[in-house]
Formats: sequence, C-alpha cells, structure tokens
Amino acid sequence: MAFNSSKQSQQSRASGTGRKNRYFERSENQRSRRDFRSSDEAPKSPTKILQDRWQGDVVYGTSSVLAALDSNRRQLYAIYVQEGIEDSKRKEVSSIRQALLKAKALNIPLVTVSKHDINMVTNNRPHQGIVLDASPLSCEKMDRFPKIDELPNDRSLPLWLCLDEITDPQNLGAVIRSAYFLGATGVLICGKNSAPLSGVVSKASAGAVEKMSIYSCKSLPTTLNDARSKGWAVIGACADEESITCEDYDLKDPTILVMGSEGYGLRTTVRRACSASVRIARAPEEHFLGKKDALHEVDSLNVSVATGILLHNLLQKCRAT
Repeated sequence: MAFNSSKQSQQSRASGTGRKNRYFERSENQRSRRDFRSSDEAPKSPTKILQDRWQGDVVYGTSSVLAALDSNRRQLYAIYVQEGIEDSKRKEVSSIRQALLKAKALNIPLVTVSKHDINMVTNNRPHQGIVLDASPLSCEKMDRFPKIDELPNDRSLPLWLCLDEITDPQNLGAVIRSAYFLGATGVLICGKNSAPLSGVVSKASAGAVEKMSIYSCKSLPTTLNDARSKGWAVIGACADEESITCEDYDLKDPTILVMGSEGYGLRTTVRRACSASVRIARAPEEHFLGKKDALHEVDSLNVSVATGILLHNLLQKCRAT
C-alpha cells in the first residue's frame, strides 16, 4: 500500500525494509548529492535538477492534481510528492493517496522530493505536498455564438459568462470555480490581455478549469454584437446607478453576462455591445449612518465575488423561466 500506519513505518525504518513496497522511489535529484562527489563538474542543487527536468505546467494542490488526472485533457509527465508526506497525519493524505493510485494506474512516474524543492518549483504557493508536471491547457476558439434556433431544447435558458480582460490568475480561477459550481453554460474570455490557464488558475479554481472547457475569442465586442443580432441578451455588470439591480432584471432570453476587469470594469467598446447593464445592490444608507465616509471607503466588490452573486441570481431566473 502507498501509506503505512505510523507503527508500520517505524518498523520499516528500524529494519530497513518496507520501502520497496511503496509507490515512492528516490529521485534523481536525491541521488545526485552522492553521485556528484566524484564528478569533475560543479554539482547542481536538487532544486536546479528538478527545474531543469520540468517539461510543462506546474499543477499543484490536491484538487487540481486529482482533476487533471481525471479529466485526461493534458499530457502527464510526472508527479512529485513531498518526502514523508505519506506518514503524516495531515488531512490531505487521503487525497494524495487517491492521486497516487490514479497516477500508478496511468503509468505516470512518481518521485519523492523535499518540501524545499516543491516550494521552489511552485514559488512558495500552497501546494499541499503534491505537484504534477503536465502540458499546458489551452482555450478553445469561439468567435460566434450559435443562433437561438440552433440551441438545444433544454429545460432552462442558457447563461454564458464572458470575461473582459481578467488578468489576475487568482480572480480568473475563482470566477471559473463559481461558473462551474453554479452551472453556467460556458465561459468565454478575451484571446488577448487575459490570464493564461496556468497552474495558479487551476489551483484557484479548485480544479474546475481542468473539468470544463474555456473558450476564447479574438474580439469580444465583435462577438457580443454578433450574438445580439442573433437574439441573445447581452448584459454587462456595471455599478452605475442607471443599471438595473440583478433582482429586478427581467430575464427571458438566452443570456450572456459580461464581467469587466479588475479596477477598470468593462471597456467602452464592450459596454456598447451590451443590451442592458446590471448591478448588485449594496446595503441601504441607513446601515452606514454614523460611520464617517463609510459609503466611499468600500464602493465595489472583487470581480470573483460579484460574478458569483450575479451568476447565482441570474441562473435561478434561467431555471424558473
């Protein structure tokens, strides 16, 4: 088995046996410490060796690694596991065990490395002791939405999410996580000036980006104008008082929700392509009475939070229509 009890582990260490039956093998970078002693060339650090042998994206964290193993959308090169993690009592151990079983079934090399090495590869991000070397994910191209009469006859109206130049990978991942969890029909991003589908995005999405296709277009205003001409309702998220609150918005057509970038919101050309704008109502003014300048201290929501609220509200309307 991949994981022994602490008692079994102690017996194994005492007798020098038991390691052969584990999934873990000493990696090349561990052996290199001894091998380089007799070499004339300057020794490389274990971290440098690990970085040199890396082939693709750094996918880290149990949820992202498990999702990548399940989805079969990447080429999988190797899994690196923190040494000693199999004997720990951390809550991630069961998920790591599950990932290792899947990796073994897929014949993916399994290598143990130090926590320091994984920290360096992941830039000290929260990796939970497991990292996957895998080919990058890419977006599928989609410059036009289908005509209304070409849509499948589903029980609820479709609701797509479009993202206008979201550059922060943490925000992009969190938005994709909400879209997947809440059941958005699909996600479309700009082909330029958007965060790539990196390991950071995968981690922030809790693996959702591994499970759902993300689409991209060359020109978001052109794509949205084309969708409007085909009968889609295109609504942009905007905090202006002229915008309709999401509770009051009357949703009756296949809909595209457009979210703007961090700090700047929707570009002017994208906003012009929208048929309406919606906003999230903030707390009433009575809530802020007696709090000096409280109305102006926090006047907006993070894009991932706002997306979750709007999607939840609009998807309920889609399913009730």
